Amino acid sequence: MQASFAGLPPEIAEVLQAGLVLGQNQTFALISGRCSAAQAEALLRLRESKCYLRVAKTWREFCPKFLNISYSQADRIIRCWQKFGPGFFELQKLISISPETYRAIEPAIKDGALHFGNEAIELDPENSRKVVAAVTELRRSLPPKKPVPAATLQERIVSLDKRCDSLLAEFAEIAQVKCNAKDRDLFEIVVNRACAALQNLERELDIA
Repeated sequence: MQASFAGLPPEIAEVLQAGLVLGQNQTFALISGRCSAAQAEALLRLRESKCYLRVAKTWREFCPKFLNISYSQADRIIRCWQKFGPGFFELQKLISISPETYRAIEPAIKDGALHFGNEAIELDPENSRKVVAAVTELRRSLPPKKPVPAATLQERIVSLDKRCDSLLAEFAEIAQVKCNAKDRDLFEIVVNRACAALQNLERELDIA
């Protein structure tokens, strides 16, 4: 997507242009869990600078329109950057790892290296096999997760309500994105299927 920032102060135009380049190049990386530390930091700067307000009303609107990702995806990446810094993203480039697992092995990561045994393994592609093997062993040494108590029916309903809010927001976001006819047709099919399923449920529950 092309956009003109003519007339904007240079420092603002620079940040917005960086955001566009970020959006054009990161979609696959984000989906596959390979967002770089530089991309994550750029997202944070973009959100905190509020420069996006020059071209969109809200961050929620800006992300899908200019970055090709939802605002919730962008916020998750920013939270990981704020909690863990570049180490998380450097490791993510070599092995898929959840924030929870990273938190558990974070003490072993220092100065751009994974410290395992008596070795400091630099987090670069050349050492990917060593990194994968070391992380696998560290995962095995972690204490087993405590079983999570089954949620009550009330808790499940409250959780369902929150997920509904999130889904409705996602539907609204996608509806505002300019797309080709094929994608629009696919989106309409999903909307119609969701509506039909809810209508069927209403009839089964005899909801007036």
